[in-house]
This record gives sequence, C-alpha cells and structure tokens, in this order.
Amino acid sequence: MQRLAAEIAPGSTATDLGGAFSLNVRLEPAGLVLRVHQPFMTRRRLTAQQEVRRRLAKLGLIVPVPLPWRGSTLLRCGGRWAELEEYIAHEMPAPTIDSYLWLYGAMGELHRALDATDVSVPRPFFATYGPPSTLLRWLPITEAAVRDDPEAVAIARHLRRLIGRLRRQWVSAAELPVRLVHGDVKLRNVARGADGGTVYLDFGFMAHRPRIHELGYSLARMLLTLGAGEDPEGFAWENVPRLLEEYEAAAGARLTAMERRALAPYTASVALYQAAVCGFLPDPAAALRDSERRPFMRIGEWLLAHPDAFWASGEGDWSGLRLRSGAGSVR
Repeated sequence: MQRLAAEIAPGSTATDLGGAFSLNVRLEPAGLVLRVHQPFMTRRRLTAQQEVRRRLAKLGLIVPVPLPWRGSTLLRCGGRWAELEEYIAHEMPAPTIDSYLWLYGAMGELHRALDATDVSVPRPFFATYGPPSTLLRWLPITEAAVRDDPEAVAIARHLRRLIGRLRRQWVSAAELPVRLVHGDVKLRNVARGADGGTVYLDFGFMAHRPRIHELGYSLARMLLTLGAGEDPEGFAWENVPRLLEEYEAAAGARLTAMERRALAPYTASVALYQAAVCGFLPDPAAALRDSERRPFMRIGEWLLAHPDAFWASGEGDWSGLRLRSGAGSVR
C-alpha cells in the first residue's frame, strides 16, 4: 500500500481513516483517498458499486466517485483490489435525536435516488444481520468456542432462547419490499459536508435486501449509541415514529403494514447477530462478554418482548398485525 500510495501521489502523507473491511488512507496534500480492499472483494462487485456511485453523483448526491489512475478505476495492490477517489471534507454529526431525524431524511433521499440507478450488485461477502435460520446455523460454533467459560456459556444459552423467540416473530423477505440499500447507514457514513450538504460514504455493504433491514440496522445502531441497552424501559421510544416519518417523507413511499410488523424483529436481529458470530472471532468468550454486545443483546431482547415499542405513541397502525412476546432477561 505504501509503495502504491507513493506512486500515485509522490511526497504525500498517508493518514489512516479507519474502516473494518478495507484499509482507507487519506493522501495529503494530494486530496485523495486510497482504499485497499480485503482479498474476498471481487472485481465484479467493485465495478457494480462504482457504477452506482457514478449514477448517484449524476443525480446530484455527494458521493465519492472513483478516479482513474493509469487508465483504470480498479488498481492492484499486492493480491488485492484498490480504488482511488477524491477526499470529500465532512464531519460526523453529534449523536442526538435531531441528528438521527436528519439521518433518516437523508436515508430516504438516498433510497429515492437508488430507485433510479437500476444496477445489479452482487451479494456482499459479509452482512450486518442474519435471519433466525442463519443465526442458528452459526450459534453452535460460538457455543463450542466458549464451552470452557461459564459466564459466556450462560450468555450463549440465553442467546439461543432469544433467537428462538426471533424465529417465531420473523417476517420472511419474500413478504417484504426488497430493494438496493446502502447497508450501513449510520452517522459515520452519512455525514455533513463542509458546505452543509449531505455526504454519503462507505458503500461496502450495499446489497439487494428488504428495505426494512436498512431502517432496522440504523435503528439498532442508534439505540446502542443513545444508551437504550442500559435502560430500555427508560428510552424515549416515542421518537422512533418521528424518524420513520422523516424517512417516508424523503423517500416518497410509506412503509407497508408488513414492514411495520417486521421492524422490531429485524432490528433485534442486528443486535443478536453481533453475539451469534462471536465464535468466529479471536477470543469468542471475551467478545460475548464485552461492553457493547451485552447492551446490544438487551436491546434485542427488549424489542422481542415489546414488539410494538416503535408504535407505542399510537403511530403506525398495524391493522391487527400483533406479535407474540416472551419473558427472560440478560443480566
């Protein structure tokens, strides 16, 4: 990566921008970003992502557009693919309800624009949630990996009960509107530009998925950030319908009754996913006990026990689509 950066922008300083599935470095004073992807990222998927970003830019959205170098927008870095783009100055809004209201409006605008792109994007290697059948397929790996840690064993046992409850409440993707989604909408990836515009970043999880997954994932991240996992009973759930109204107004499309029924379990699945995959991590027991996954599990558990929590203020009539809840708690 250092050799490639030196060839592209001689004399530039490389600053790590972070990122879970790619190495992202800012090259200054060249004003560029070099992204080096994991070995599993395919040329076909990257080409599709680049085409989506080009089309979004033509529609007026602020997105990082791929830049060519030596005649190609796909570069080789060792055995990996890499991309080059212009750095877009931006800042992450503070995590407040007002910021999330803005975020949901921005998500709706993005979905409206994605409707006009008409690009087939191959499935990503990783996801940010899993249906119950997938979580139950992964869970035995985690259970086996933590069998010598009594505390982690108890957590894994409770996780299995929660996934069972999730399965009873699940709504199949076949019953939901499926569309191209960003896949990782959060305040870090949808930011404010230097001129006040909305900047859309990091399309690495882009996929054709149920639309409600996009909203559920963003809700799960918001709930964790705002402390709902520490005190679910005291959280201001009445703000959630406001977020969804912002989204619907910007997207120009209301959620269906089935999507409203699916929102709580899909949000819960994001939280339970984080625990179910611990068996694939270097220290599964420590990961299962860590300070983020435990509150995340509490969020998932509370939503499964209160599936109408998002509509407690009276918004979002389900037309009789009520879900079963259960008991139990993460201590």
